[in-house]
Amino acid sequence: MRTGIAAILVLLAWLAVAPAQGALAKDKKPPVPSADKPADVKKGKTALLKAPQGMRYFLKVPKKYDPEKGAPLLVWLHGSNMNGMNYLPMFKAKRWYDHAVICAPNGETGNAPFGANNFTQQSAPLVADVTEHVQQAFNITHTYIGGHSQGGFLTYSVIMHFPDLYQGAIPMAGDCWMQNEPNLWEGKPEIMAKQMKIPIAVIHGKADPVVDFKQGQHAYDVFKVMGYPKLRFFAPERLGHQFGLSPVGEAFTWLDAMLGLDPKGGLKAAAKWLKAKEWGWAHAAGTAYLARGSLNKSERWKAEKLVSAAEAAAVKAASAMLKLQKSETDPRAWLEPWWEFRRVYGGTKAAKPLVDVYLAKRAEQRDRGAALWREAFGLSRSNQLPKCYEVLETLLKEAPYSFDAYYALSWLKNK
Repeated sequence: MRTGIAAILVLLAWLAVAPAQGALAKDKKPPVPSADKPADVKKGKTALLKAPQGMRYFLKVPKKYDPEKGAPLLVWLHGSNMNGMNYLPMFKAKRWYDHAVICAPNGETGNAPFGANNFTQQSAPLVADVTEHVQQAFNITHTYIGGHSQGGFLTYSVIMHFPDLYQGAIPMAGDCWMQNEPNLWEGKPEIMAKQMKIPIAVIHGKADPVVDFKQGQHAYDVFKVMGYPKLRFFAPERLGHQFGLSPVGEAFTWLDAMLGLDPKGGLKAAAKWLKAKEWGWAHAAGTAYLARGSLNKSERWKAEKLVSAAEAAAVKAASAMLKLQKSETDPRAWLEPWWEFRRVYGGTKAAKPLVDVYLAKRAEQRDRGAALWREAFGLSRSNQLPKCYEVLETLLKEAPYSFDAYYALSWLKNK
């Protein structure tokens, strides 16, 4: 449900407080110095800076940064009552993306740069300002953004509102606020096209005691229903809320493959995706590598194999999906299989005719679905649940291709 209890859960998770980091004692030397501008930070060093619009951030420049070759930029957003510096030691210890320039902003509500800081629901423009401040100072090859807990929530907001700045995202232990759900841009196809180019690696532990796993599932689901072609959900069974135990390193490998980077590591990982029948990831990676054109003969053969294997699987899957949709008059029988089909095969040539038909019908039914959803929500607020369910049934009959059918189906399944 997009509102009501779910909205309250999102708010509570956003406000969830990790152990507070006290302000630095006055007589203690700050762990890193301040710098006036990004270019002042030397290779192998970390400094505290302030972006033009006022947000403070920590900047770490890798030892081997080469201005000629450039380097990736990673923007990482901290959890509640934390600061950006709290996360940099873990990146160093794990050697996660250690060839990147790492930027770790501090939430604007903090009282001390090395103490407890918090972001707000209006932080996205400030994070974008920090990102541009760093991008303009270095030769940046590509930019990823991610965040943990409160930073995970904010990550979704940033990529939806500033898709031009980022080429990949790792939101961890967060959820997608209602005002950031991807369907809200359906009327702005030029922006939505940019958003859908961003691969998103969602991470949420099933044993998380701070932000309920259902919230990570919800975030993944809304992007899946919108047909994001590069989407992955890391959901370790035993992972709680611990950042350091999360599969961030694997997420970086996946993001790189989605962009056609690091052929050696990416093609090795993609071979495993073929065995797991994750055809969508394999197809996206193979296509990205072939588009870059800087492969040796062996790498090109492997990339071509990824694409051809995915296309062959898609031909069979498309035939089965078309048969299912034609044989089942009740959309509840094919909606969830369709969303998964589109996630796995949506980028293939074999799936394109089905996807085109689906998108045309979605455009026709969008307004009707939204109107019925608003009506259903109003009835739920006035505690007229039987009538609310009737409206949701109508929504599934009259607008099953709309985004709102996802919520109608979810609510009816859990009534």
